[in-house]
Amino acid sequence: MNRFARFGLILAVLIVLAILGGMHNPAFLTTDNGLSILRAAAMSGIVALGATFITLSGRFFSLALGNTVMFTGITLAVAMSYGMPFYLALTLTFVVAIAIGAVQGAIIAMGANPIITTLGASALLAGLAGFATNGVNVAIHSDLVAWLGNARIIGVPTQTWAFVIAVAIAWWAINKTRFGHETVLLGANSASARAAGLSVARVTITVFIIASLAAAVVGVLAAAQFSKARVMGFSGLDFDIIAAVLIGGTAIQGGRGSPVQTALGAVVIATIQNYMLLLAWSSGVRTMITGALIVLIVVGFHLAGNRRRTR
Repeated sequence: MNRFARFGLILAVLIVLAILGGMHNPAFLTTDNGLSILRAAAMSGIVALGATFITLSGRFFSLALGNTVMFTGITLAVAMSYGMPFYLALTLTFVVAIAIGAVQGAIIAMGANPIITTLGASALLAGLAGFATNGVNVAIHSDLVAWLGNARIIGVPTQTWAFVIAVAIAWWAINKTRFGHETVLLGANSASARAAGLSVARVTITVFIIASLAAAVVGVLAAAQFSKARVMGFSGLDFDIIAAVLIGGTAIQGGRGSPVQTALGAVVIATIQNYMLLLAWSSGVRTMITGALIVLIVVGFHLAGNRRRTR
């Protein structure tokens, strides 16, 4: 299935979800609810855009991004609690994110399994966060941070604007830069990439840094939204990130994918979850149904692609 066909299918799924949601609950189609959906999609979608680079490069997934979001938010909050100005604390947060991504990328570039490496990194980040905070949330007392997390520019939340900007940057980086072409080539055919003189280590480290920086952006936005950094509450984020990448059609073996479609995948997930929240369904039921729908969508896309190739 080509990129445009998959884009059309994802868009069709969104339209069907909107129609069904509106038929059963008129509140679903209100402007405020639509903005809520996009805001929720932004919080997983920005990280999913970073994860798309990892998957495109043939490095499967990172299971540390949810805890990277949590840890970077805590980094910002702890730094500010010691009197550090916001801009310096923000710089420190991004430096920490770069280090987190670079270390994981370097280990994986040496031949380590990406899943095991990132799972270990996730556990390490969770442990460090618990040690630094004693397991409690860290408050942030700053009007600027509160504005960043709750402002609406032209009526649209800052998280949504950040999402739109991130989509544009990711699309440009993948489609218009040498690094983007190298990332796709590495995922499509690693042997050819090496034969062409491509530095596998450099690309691998860079894609993990990009994903960690995307997680840091969401960590800052999440902490700003509630004026506190939460130690808990990100357990399901890795699932949403991977689901958005898969629904968006990025090939799990690498070499094929689109950040725009990843963004749409995040919106699909947020739309499904929003509708179930309006129905006041329990967390367990929401998780079960979301997982089932994601499996159906991914399998449907796979079967459609196979049918097209056999014609």
